[in-house]
Amino acid sequence: MAIPGFSNPTPKLSWVKILSLLAISVSVSLAVSCSGPSSRDDSGLSGDFRDACMKGEITVYGEAPIYTSMASAMDKAKEDACRKAIEKCIGEEVAQYSGVGDGQSIGFEVYTKARGICRNDSVIEQQTYNLDTIKMLRAFVRFEVSPADVNNQINLMQKLVGNPRILVLIREEYNLAGQATRVEGFNSRNAQAASALRDALVQKGYNIVDPSRFDTRGINEAMVSSNPGNVPPELMDRAVAADADVLIVGNIEANAQNIATLGQHFKSYKATGNVAIVTLWGRGEVLGEFSKVENGAQTTDLAAARAAMERFAVGAEPDRRLSGLAQFTHSRLQSRWGSITRNNVILMKIQGLSFDEAGIFRDDLQLKTAVKGVNEIRSSQGETVWEVTYPGRVFALRDTLAFYAANPKIFQIVAKKKLIVTEAKRGEISIRFQ
Repeated sequence: MAIPGFSNPTPKLSWVKILSLLAISVSVSLAVSCSGPSSRDDSGLSGDFRDACMKGEITVYGEAPIYTSMASAMDKAKEDACRKAIEKCIGEEVAQYSGVGDGQSIGFEVYTKARGICRNDSVIEQQTYNLDTIKMLRAFVRFEVSPADVNNQINLMQKLVGNPRILVLIREEYNLAGQATRVEGFNSRNAQAASALRDALVQKGYNIVDPSRFDTRGINEAMVSSNPGNVPPELMDRAVAADADVLIVGNIEANAQNIATLGQHFKSYKATGNVAIVTLWGRGEVLGEFSKVENGAQTTDLAAARAAMERFAVGAEPDRRLSGLAQFTHSRLQSRWGSITRNNVILMKIQGLSFDEAGIFRDDLQLKTAVKGVNEIRSSQGETVWEVTYPGRVFALRDTLAFYAANPKIFQIVAKKKLIVTEAKRGEISIRFQ
């Protein structure tokens, strides 16, 4: 009989030996199905691999250069194998379901949360080979996984990756009749419109960032909220530091109005505001600005002003039909978020490469990672600047570069020069080769 990947056995080869070779062949074939660091060469979810994930045993290979010891190289190869397993078992399914990113970028995004699925590893085969002057280790690793853990991680990551993390920073100004102006700041617990908006977005499935995580020190909230379409870069950086993907920022003002038909027992207020929705991926983009006037009536000035604020945020009947700022936010994110995450444009600054070396590194980025495109902005002997299109956050790209920084199988240049990620921030990453 012919065994895939092996020469035909001689008549004297025992059936025990044949079955042993067949088992190894199946394991190797499964591992090869996710060969290479990127899912771009195998974009479809492998049925065999998916079945293995759900049956509780997966075999995948990982690679690492041998620089100091075989033991440290093996640890690195096992981690590489685990990342590939997460990419296949979790990343690709989440990417397919949510329509954002791809298996590799999501795999790096969720690795620290999901690596617990790789348990009880056993090396079933290992090989060494020379890549130019560097000795490489390839290890075929078998992990035991819990199908329940895989499904739980998929469900969790769909919530985290599929919907952006939203930070609401709305300044509310209450000009109550006969009273001093009352202001509820960005992280006030008594803000009516902001609270109603957060609750409505949670009901729509969005992840809301606690405003107490946002550092307001030194920020002129009145100035920032008065021009929400032009958010200062420092404020966006602080929002990213609070783990937000989208910022909702602006000002709403409540003022008394006289409406005779309400009668003497009711007070009437109108809420007027201007609020912007700003994505924090890339270098920031205003997805839309919401301006409206809403009325509110109640028996006291404060209650009437708060009623107007709430109608501005979620509409008159939020339980039956969402409207106002909440519906505006939801519709804008529904129409734009998938495209933004699939095509995140990141400014990459590179030092220490010649023109020829930069070309090699560019090709490796596009062929061996999830980077989808590279557009050269400027190039000199001192620095090369690109815009790279990446289906994930800048921090996932940073982790990809850092993890493969010493692996010449991924980046050929690191065989000669050390890759160091010097900085990663909102929409920008800096690299130095030395």
